[in-house]
Amino acid sequence: MRIGLVPTIIFGSVWIVSVVGWLITGPHRGALASLVHGITAVGGSMAVGVLAGAVTGGVLALSPEWLAARSPLRGLLAGAVASTVFLGETVVVAVATDGGYAPMLLTLLSTPVAGFAAAAHSGDVLGRTHYHPWLWSKGRAG
Repeated sequence: MRIGLVPTIIFGSVWIVSVVGWLITGPHRGALASLVHGITAVGGSMAVGVLAGAVTGGVLALSPEWLAARSPLRGLLAGAVASTVFLGETVVVAVATDGGYAPMLLTLLSTPVAGFAAAAHSGDVLGRTHYHPWLWSKGRAG
């Protein structure tokens, strides 16, 4: 959920600004299309983030012990899986922007960022380390 929160906040903010701009300038024919594109961007980004987190966590949990015990190999595996799943964000952006080249290119270029973040936090995702407290809840274990 936390992985999907970042693109959701970004696209949600852009969508809110565009809706406010639409309200200020007056209604036009594309209001429903703007609403659908905004919902697609926000919901799709959250779905890709949840999928990336679930698939990365599942692959790390099912990885052999010799791989999971070595930080560089575990990070490489997590980065590769998260980057591959994050490519779905490019599809979400393509649908939400009607195939806009600049947003799709920017999303494609940000794919390594998702991989590096997953690699850096792979120990916490697997439950081997607790270096990043934002990944761990302070409440009861559930």
